[in-house]
Amino acid sequence: MEGPAVKIGWLLGWAVPEDWFGTFARDAFPTDSHFFAKPSPGAIDELEAGAPFDWVVGYSLGTLLLAGHAPRAQRLGRVALLAPIFAFPSEEALGGRISRAEVRILARRLRQDPERAIGEFHRRAGLEVPPGVRVTALPVAGHWASSEGRLSLAWGLAQLELVRVDPVLPDGWKGWCGVDDPLLDALRLHELAGQISPLPGATHHPRALIGAFAASVGRVPDRLEAGR
Repeated sequence: MEGPAVKIGWLLGWAVPEDWFGTFARDAFPTDSHFFAKPSPGAIDELEAGAPFDWVVGYSLGTLLLAGHAPRAQRLGRVALLAPIFAFPSEEALGGRISRAEVRILARRLRQDPERAIGEFHRRAGLEVPPGVRVTALPVAGHWASSEGRLSLAWGLAQLELVRVDPVLPDGWKGWCGVDDPLLDALRLHELAGQISPLPGATHHPRALIGAFAASVGRVPDRLEAGR
């Protein structure tokens, strides 16, 4: 069952290729309009330029950026968060499972060998991004190893290492986090913000999270696999 067509703005996660992520978004919302923004200092500006939206959906690092600019995000449309982050390092006790030292190690590896660092992160997160997609679907024009690409990715890791937002979501926001997410503690996130629903069988992979969001707005994404 599907309702009227909607326009969705997606704010992606760190080192998440748009083409790869977009496949799951379009499978869940095949008749709807999609606008994708990559995490960057100008991401909210980019979404504002594409607005208005029926929904603005953040994924992983994208949720941290939306929560950190909640008043602006609310003006864009209704807000949903997939794999929400209030603070990524485990030391903050806000739902992150990865230590700040591990984020710094990833940043160092990124400077030394971007493709290897990104591949290791994808495996750690369980994203299963095909190697060819990692190389061709880039966050900026050019190669992962370009200076512009490195700056963009380094900026994103700095947000994950340093940024903390209050775990209070505005009324009407909703979110989902996989119970088996290797990066985030879904039960802790639900304790912090009741609008975040733990999703059994799901991980950090966006497929099931997008499916849960789609079901909540009246879509039945029968082409999506649950439990990822």
